[in-house]
Amino acid sequence: MTQELQRRLEALWGLERRHPKFDLDGTRALLSALGHPEARFQAVHVAGTNGKGSVCALVERVLRAAGLRTGLYTSPHLVEFRERIRVNGRWPDEDMLGDRLDVIEAIPGAASATFFEIATALAFDHFARERVEWAVVEVGLGGRLDTTNVLTPAVTAITSIALDHAELLGHTHSAIAFEKAGILKPGVPAISAVEHDAAATVVARRAEAVGAPLVVARDVADVQVAQQGDWGTRLQVECEPWGRFQLQMRLHGSHQRDNARTALAILSRLTALGLRIDLPALRKGFAEARWAGRLEACPGKPRLWWDGAHNTDGLRRMCQAWTDDLGFPPPAAIVFAAGRDKEARVMLTRLRMLAPAARVFVTRTANERALSSEELLLMAYSAGITAVAAPSVHEALEAAFAAVPTGRVLLCGSLFAVGEAMRVFGGAPGEQV
Repeated sequence: MTQELQRRLEALWGLERRHPKFDLDGTRALLSALGHPEARFQAVHVAGTNGKGSVCALVERVLRAAGLRTGLYTSPHLVEFRERIRVNGRWPDEDMLGDRLDVIEAIPGAASATFFEIATALAFDHFARERVEWAVVEVGLGGRLDTTNVLTPAVTAITSIALDHAELLGHTHSAIAFEKAGILKPGVPAISAVEHDAAATVVARRAEAVGAPLVVARDVADVQVAQQGDWGTRLQVECEPWGRFQLQMRLHGSHQRDNARTALAILSRLTALGLRIDLPALRKGFAEARWAGRLEACPGKPRLWWDGAHNTDGLRRMCQAWTDDLGFPPPAAIVFAAGRDKEARVMLTRLRMLAPAARVFVTRTANERALSSEELLLMAYSAGITAVAAPSVHEALEAAFAAVPTGRVLLCGSLFAVGEAMRVFGGAPGEQV
């Protein structure tokens, strides 16, 4: 990107530090001034603690394979802001993005807007101007008060409920489920993949209260793992209207079965609404979908595997996939970073169970909410881990490679850490996915 656009986007990112707003008025005001672009495309709206990004990537890629013009809005980005906003897999042109930033920043009241309000306005404006037919939109945080919740989608879905962002969403599964279920709309079909009993009950009650027809994903799609390896995952599926068939995808881990089930339930519902999605499109979309930074090898340094799991439930799934699904031996070294709002000590304890003999390096990312390497060092010691502190992700990885000349190195705990590693070693999503 040009230095000027980079400067402006960094300033935009800096708005994240502002105190969160507890209403949707700011987003609605920006979109109203832009002529309500959110009303000019159909949408699938996906919330959840873990898995929502993978579900969005799968659904969007299938819709694109079916010949539809698609938009995809996700967060956070790994290396470059434009990753968040894609049309048919391609991110926005620099000049166009700069011009639309000018327009949005000139709207009365925009000076007090938050980062996510402006980013969401940029995305929906871009989708409308690019004549997107179907947008797949990932909730950024929670659901009820997330900036994306100005949509009136064709289908909504909730992937999972786990304890994360408790300071904003609540300290129980039920409280978090209430916030996630805030995306449910009267008359709009909803898919629930929530496994936690109390949380699932909250979602079901909320659906009934607002009049959203709710189905459980596992009642729509029967999905079993047929085979796994470092090449990806093969699934045996039974789902209407396609019947019984196999799918192959690049995503790793048995937890991706759950995400595939949710994506299939969404797509099945879309066909019931009249959308034409044939089996070849389904197979092509699943085979080509990539959700970068989630349990994958660095293409330029195959010994390095990274995973952006940044809460205890996500890390548990990653560890299970490492041993049970991929069949890998324990990593020879682990590089760990985490945000200040995460249960870092619990995560470190789980990593010790995965690889008790691994060399462990703790570090901090450039994100202002990151725990320092010194804080993580103390947490590691309290978890029974002898760790080494490094001042940056790059330096921690170089130290890990030097300490273990053979065997895999695992980077985890933070999507920001994965993004910083991608800047050095490659593997970022890039302009086209």
